[in-house]
Amino acid sequence: MVAILEIIRRLRGSLSIGKGEFIAYDVARETGDPFKILVATILSQNTSEANAYRAYDELKSRIGLEVHSIYRASLSELEESIRKAGLWKSKARAIKELANLIIERFNGEPNGLLKLTVDELRDMLLSIPGIGVKTIDVLLVNMGYGVIPLDTHILRVSRRLGLTEARRYDDVQRDLHKLIPPKLRLKAHLLLIKLGRTYCKARKPLCSVCVLNDICPKIGVEKE
Repeated sequence: MVAILEIIRRLRGSLSIGKGEFIAYDVARETGDPFKILVATILSQNTSEANAYRAYDELKSRIGLEVHSIYRASLSELEESIRKAGLWKSKARAIKELANLIIERFNGEPNGLLKLTVDELRDMLLSIPGIGVKTIDVLLVNMGYGVIPLDTHILRVSRRLGLTEARRYDDVQRDLHKLIPPKLRLKAHLLLIKLGRTYCKARKPLCSVCVLNDICPKIGVEKE
């Protein structure tokens, strides 16, 4: 098995994480607000980061990003504000229900979410249609919890690099958690996604220019 710490070291040396590439990461660093991080993550589902940013900025300018602002807004207003993210109807419902939950359970204070145990937080947020395990894990890792959220890029590159043979979310995450120390999991999450976006693409990966090409067990693979 390829040493994960060597993978992370090489990726850190060759791939930069710039502003505008990961909306949840940027929002977490700028605000530290769990509600805004969840909103950003919901908007980023099944669309490009660029579209998610456009929707986030329009939501901010039209309605605002505070819990009470979204709580007071109508569902149709929310839908119109986030159309650029795609799937705006389901995303608007999820954001609206999230705001309602925080109003009802925590008197509108988003940091109330962080007073829950991880299991309590997962159970509460999973009750909202449109918020799944990955969305919750993105919140957790950006708030300092040692988890690795998985997207299609991480699932693909992890198998190609021999870090796991699993395919189910929970199983792949378990295998990666065994290999990657908690303090490195946010950085690993970002770098593995960047690897998948930049070099280790689903079809016709750019193996010849990848910094891992001398240690990757699947050089030249065309597809899964």
